[in-house]
Amino acid sequence: MLTTSANGPASPNAPLILSANGVLLADAATSPSSSSSTPSGSSTTTSGSNASSEGYEEVPRDVTVRERQRPEVDALGVHLGGFYAYPSVRTSEIYNDNIFARPDHTDGDFITEVAPELSLQSNWNNHELNFDAGAAAGYYADHTGEDYVDYHFGTDGRLDVTRDDQLTGAFMYRREHEDRSSPDDRQGKFPTEYDLFRTEIGDQNRFGRFTVKIDGRLDRYNYFDVEAENGATINNDDRDRLSSLGSVTVSYEIVPDYEAYVRASYNRQDYDTDRDNEGFNRNSQGFETVAGLAIDLGGVTRADIFAGYQSQFYEDSAFDTVQGPSFGAALTWNVTGITTVTATLTRTLQETTTPGAAGYFATDAILNIDHELLRNLILNVYGGYSNRDYEGISRNDDLWLAGAGAEYLMNRYMSLEAKYRFDTRDSSESDEDYTRNLILLSLVLKL
Repeated sequence: MLTTSANGPASPNAPLILSANGVLLADAATSPSSSSSTPSGSSTTTSGSNASSEGYEEVPRDVTVRERQRPEVDALGVHLGGFYAYPSVRTSEIYNDNIFARPDHTDGDFITEVAPELSLQSNWNNHELNFDAGAAAGYYADHTGEDYVDYHFGTDGRLDVTRDDQLTGAFMYRREHEDRSSPDDRQGKFPTEYDLFRTEIGDQNRFGRFTVKIDGRLDRYNYFDVEAENGATINNDDRDRLSSLGSVTVSYEIVPDYEAYVRASYNRQDYDTDRDNEGFNRNSQGFETVAGLAIDLGGVTRADIFAGYQSQFYEDSAFDTVQGPSFGAALTWNVTGITTVTATLTRTLQETTTPGAAGYFATDAILNIDHELLRNLILNVYGGYSNRDYEGISRNDDLWLAGAGAEYLMNRYMSLEAKYRFDTRDSSESDEDYTRNLILLSLVLKL
């Protein structure tokens, strides 16, 4: 499933952690704000077969464990003129002990997933152009009705107009299926599939110590009808919509590596149908203003914190205006040359088609630790908490998750991954509770 941390409600069901197919396990937290990026430094590498204490000084402290280059095991890619192509295929065996995310009826199953991927990246001195395409086909051992084939393709680029002016753009298409744990899942006989078309454009201009960034995004969601258990058709046309978001960010460099910023954004949600299956008009528009501070302490610690206020106005008089504080924070701490800690906290307003609810405030927090035990063995642990506070109905959900994983980089052509994830939801609606455990083993082949 695809989720975003945009200022307006834009994701289909906003899970706590990005989960491409509902069963893959998350590795790391992502920044809640794209308003002001801090320097990430250049990436160099150490030599040797392990990350010994002698290597600490050789590894730049402004490079995280995940960002670090590893020449002895990194894929070389295929040189194609001004581009490099990076093909790969991931084969995974997954066990999910509660595939339907139900409180009592816990059906477990094994899923075999094959996920090819192709990335094409430019290597120009100026400008940038990238392409990517991939798929993920999952096959259940017993519950074959849950099988899925997701796929995507996209492109993004950057035009360096001048040293201080950069234009960016991106287009993406995804065919996804909705995870059974989604609060909007309508319990069809088969998983609900949907298309997402995303277009993004931006311009960043620097004027002395000031930087002005203008961003726009259009998301087109198209949900497919699905058969119910009794053979009837579940109509999902009332979920189709066009979601638009625009923002302007003005930042000021107080001193090097310290930037203060303000951001104003506007979003609009336009549904294809005048009223959904429950008789509600879900069209809305909203505003958000935030102020924040981004700092970079020599790359060892990078932080971004912001707070503000958001409001969403609905065309249907049955829905009151939803408003409240919004905030976010992201921290990256390179504790040593081989250990990185990341933490994020966000509060956003999200879309939902849950009957009677205008939307919900999602408050998410996650802590993630990456450790390079050896140069080719990376360990990961994480934990998180999320609260979903629904507006217009009394529903309130608490979600907890924890996980751990290991990635063994055998050579530049092959790697192995092992991951475990636990997640649980405690809802005021007792039939929405669930607990599940997932175990994943993967073999990745790459060039």
